[in-house]
Amino acid sequence: MKKIFQYIMLAVVTIVMASCTSDIEETTATTGKSNVQLVVGEFPAFGDSQTRAIGTPDEGKTSWAVGDELLLEMTSKTLGTKYAAFKYNGSSWELTSGELSYKEDEVPTFPHVYYAPNYKWEAGKLVLKEGKVAGTDEYIEGTAQITPNGEAITVKFSGATRNYSRLRIATMPNKPITVTIDRYTPAGSSDMKWDQKYALTSDEKGNAYLYGTFENNSEVTVKYRGATLKTYKFSKETENAKSYALDATVISANSAEEIKSAIKQEVANSKTAIILNLASDAGDNEFKTIREAFKNVQDATIDLTLIGCKEIPADGLKELNALKSIFLPDVTKIGMNALSRCVYLEEICAPNVSTIDERAFAGFIMLEKVTLGELTDVRGEANSGGGIFDDDNWTPYIDLYLPKNQEVMKGEFDENSNQYIWKPTGEKYFASPDYDNGIFLGYQFNSVKSWE
Repeated sequence: MKKIFQYIMLAVVTIVMASCTSDIEETTATTGKSNVQLVVGEFPAFGDSQTRAIGTPDEGKTSWAVGDELLLEMTSKTLGTKYAAFKYNGSSWELTSGELSYKEDEVPTFPHVYYAPNYKWEAGKLVLKEGKVAGTDEYIEGTAQITPNGEAITVKFSGATRNYSRLRIATMPNKPITVTIDRYTPAGSSDMKWDQKYALTSDEKGNAYLYGTFENNSEVTVKYRGATLKTYKFSKETENAKSYALDATVISANSAEEIKSAIKQEVANSKTAIILNLASDAGDNEFKTIREAFKNVQDATIDLTLIGCKEIPADGLKELNALKSIFLPDVTKIGMNALSRCVYLEEICAPNVSTIDERAFAGFIMLEKVTLGELTDVRGEANSGGGIFDDDNWTPYIDLYLPKNQEVMKGEFDENSNQYIWKPTGEKYFASPDYDNGIFLGYQFNSVKSWE
């Protein structure tokens, strides 16, 4: 006769770590054919040690929750090796896939038991679930044994040790970020990756997590929509079972006074790469404050990134000589003369912009690189028909980057607005003669390339 287990008696003991310890809590639940005591310890959580001041500290998962899954492997002499997954329903662990069975006169063994949310059993091996990527969650191995009466399985993590570290990335709440790492071994893998890229979304506290081993000189770059928030190089290999925190936070400044104070503080700290998170509807008053705050800053010294705002209004950043480069990841509209006569500006990056008004980029003499989104509305001056650059412009010295779906634009005079308006024609730009000749919107560029 064989027994099939559909429940687990779980005894979880917190993994011993220098950064945190927890008391064990006990609950009782009905499992299998009789009442047993279900001893559940707090989930072995990471602590942030000396890094708690970075961002909003969060020790992460601290207890078993509904939906948590354990993966077990069981071997019996007669029936061989079986694999199963058990899921926690809030009071007990239920069999959700596979089978654990053995003859009643045998004592089965359990070679492996895992808490590894990214993985599942497949043909006797742990494989990544669809859509999951190694290194984005835990990979802990515990132990299991049958109880003397044969009615339950006890699972313990008291002897388990994480052979990887955790990196908490502190950034803006509920935002998509891209994390690029070289020389990194994800949790659950033995292969070091030389170039690993993750697409993560921060939680409501602004935290995102990676689990693995970062090597000596491993470099981590955190970006938001292409805008670099933080680049960090590890000076030594990370320690197992230790939590680290990377500060990729951004200064949020919603009012004119907050903007002025933030820029003043950054400049006082000798920061030249300044990132501000503005309100989505930031307008004339906020941009006037930005111009004034940078008025006495040394020319051609500031790399400015403005996150959150959707529009740069007319004259918004006009004649801002401190700018060396500007990154506008969320901007969809750039107004008339918005960046005109920023004479020391070398690079403009607005990968989501679709509407640009006349002379937005006029008066540049140092501009070398411009990255734009898929343009659908570009406007020019009525009399000359000039567009977003100068008529006698420097575009032959500019490298222009466009998305692959950009269409050829055709300009016509519009009586209602008294402007020339360029609209998409339906013809793919990168399959057109204009692309072959490096021409866009009637301007000759040094080169035109796709940034995708």
